[in-house]
Amino acid sequence: MKIKKFVAPDMQLALQQIRQELGEDAVIVSTIKEPIRNIRDLLGHRNIEVTAAVDDVIQKAAQPYLITDGNNDHVQQVVSNELPAQIIPGRLIPAKLPEPILPIAGQEDNGWFKVILQQEIDKEGNGMENSMENNTDGIVLKWKKIFRHMEVDETVINNIFKDFAENNINNILDEDIFKIHIRNKIIDLLKPAYDKSKSARIYTFIGPSGVGKTITLAKLATKLKVIEKKEIGLISIFNHRFGTTDKLKFFGEIIGIPVDIVTNPAELIRAVETHRNKEAVFIDTEGRPSKNRSQVLELQSFLGAVGEQQNICLVLSTPTKNRDLIRIANDFMPTGFDKIIMTKVDETDTYGSMLNLISNTGVPVVYVANGSNVPDDIERITPKRLAEILLGGAGSDEDY
Repeated sequence: MKIKKFVAPDMQLALQQIRQELGEDAVIVSTIKEPIRNIRDLLGHRNIEVTAAVDDVIQKAAQPYLITDGNNDHVQQVVSNELPAQIIPGRLIPAKLPEPILPIAGQEDNGWFKVILQQEIDKEGNGMENSMENNTDGIVLKWKKIFRHMEVDETVINNIFKDFAENNINNILDEDIFKIHIRNKIIDLLKPAYDKSKSARIYTFIGPSGVGKTITLAKLATKLKVIEKKEIGLISIFNHRFGTTDKLKFFGEIIGIPVDIVTNPAELIRAVETHRNKEAVFIDTEGRPSKNRSQVLELQSFLGAVGEQQNICLVLSTPTKNRDLIRIANDFMPTGFDKIIMTKVDETDTYGSMLNLISNTGVPVVYVANGSNVPDDIERITPKRLAEILLGGAGSDEDY
């Protein structure tokens, strides 16, 4: 076995060095940051140390496990005396991101200026709308304006209301009946994303810092453990920052479940293996800035190490700006996330971003969290429920 340590400013450069010197068959043994030696190291940037190895020796026979390739086209059965370390990212991709329902991420930079301009045009058109409030055209214009104030993207709005505009259904005069038609249009728009959604026993939580990943994990884990009486396992990926695992460890103590702390992909494989008989396993990860591609790539190396299907849940904060939510989701695409959880719903009354996010990614929002109470403040979301939330948050025309 050939083992070598590589030092680089970020994970991406370290992986390039590993591939050049050890080849594509190298495996990552450990990943740590350089130790703090002085105040400059404490306050400034620290390089990472990645230990990699290449082994041509065949291990003694033991229990087999499965590894899939990046396209999920082949399944390789591996027999080894020890669990393997993570193959260099690029070999293992947990899932393929679904196709967008309505691509809206490619807007021009002045796209939101156009939305604001349209809102001003709506204000000027109030007199005309009032004179038309007894026919469908007037109701459509009114509700388009309401949806714009909920920050629903113009592409999505046009898709929802295009049938009303084209058919000019003059017999819909009652606004409550009109809202039912809108709700059904939203449900039809969202169904493709939810129909593709699959479930697995492993729940992995990823996302930026400060969005509430750990507390969301605690809510779902508590529901399964305390209410549904299921056997669960808890794993935390430690990122060498002080206090990052304290919350999960404290929560684990409350419900009587120890938390496995892992620092590299090889340890994660072993931790998952120890929970192979559990009904559900929850994996907490560090918050990572989506713009830092090397950190997202490092996260991908952990996800690929799991070796079985998992629910990769991208956790996002609802009050985050529309464009930032879509950018963050696109930045995390290499992880293959297949579910979205929206937190802090109670801190905003603008829910259009959820509709935009699903339309742009093709990935369903499966839960929304609306408070800090464990486990009560979390709700499962379906297309029907999301449509109800959107229409419930739509104020009257007078509110604007």
